[in-house]
Amino acid sequence: MKLGLIGEKLGHSYSPAIHRVIFELMGIEGEYDLIELNNEELGCFLDSAAGKGYIGLNVTIPYKSGVIPYMNELSEEAGKIGAVNTISLKGGMKGYNTDYYGIRQTFLKNGANVTGKKILVAGSGGAAKSVLAYLLDENAEKIYVASRNPGKVTVRHETVIPVSYDKIMKYAPFDIVINTTPVGMFPNTGVSPLNPEHIAGAEFLFDLIYNPPRTELMKLADQLGIRNVNGLYMLVAQAVKAHEIWNNRIFDPGFTDRVYNRISAEKGL
Repeated sequence: MKLGLIGEKLGHSYSPAIHRVIFELMGIEGEYDLIELNNEELGCFLDSAAGKGYIGLNVTIPYKSGVIPYMNELSEEAGKIGAVNTISLKGGMKGYNTDYYGIRQTFLKNGANVTGKKILVAGSGGAAKSVLAYLLDENAEKIYVASRNPGKVTVRHETVIPVSYDKIMKYAPFDIVINTTPVGMFPNTGVSPLNPEHIAGAEFLFDLIYNPPRTELMKLADQLGIRNVNGLYMLVAQAVKAHEIWNNRIFDPGFTDRVYNRISAEKGL
């Protein structure tokens, strides 16, 4: 079973380790490649992927929206969100969004309820689209999307309010803060997309970054007594969901936890 991850810079990725554990727990042979591409190489690779033996792919920064024109079909959630992070190559290219599932599972695992809450989302890229879809489905009260280009926030909804970073304090405090940007991700650690005053008063902070496991933003949350979590459980949950698609099977409810516990132990987390 040949799988891979396409993205621009993948040196930080835990995905090969996660999928190796999934293969082992499933009792099957498989390989999972890291495939770094520039934008000009993207279309050529996708057109040739099935011929190279790939039966499925994951997609990460910055191509979650860019792969859509190459898809023969989109799942309902991928079309609704406008971002693809999982591709099945069986009988053409079909794009899915399993990030949504990973986000939902992270909130459920941590007992964090977004219904009726005032939420700050940092970033407006492909990952943010999945987060916004979940927050809207769960009836968040107000969602403030901090972006360097607020006019380019593509999700249009009365609940969603695009803001520039220098205007965040106008709307603070927030109940929940979610970082979807790569700011603070390995190897460029030690920086945060948000300041302490942006997150002060929040009850829960979710940073989608998982490497490093404790980002500068999460350290700021610790100092302010804000419960926080990184993106590793989301990454594992979306990977498990991708295997359900690629293998046409449903895993038992504890499978994601078993994979997560193995990866956490291996990485010393």
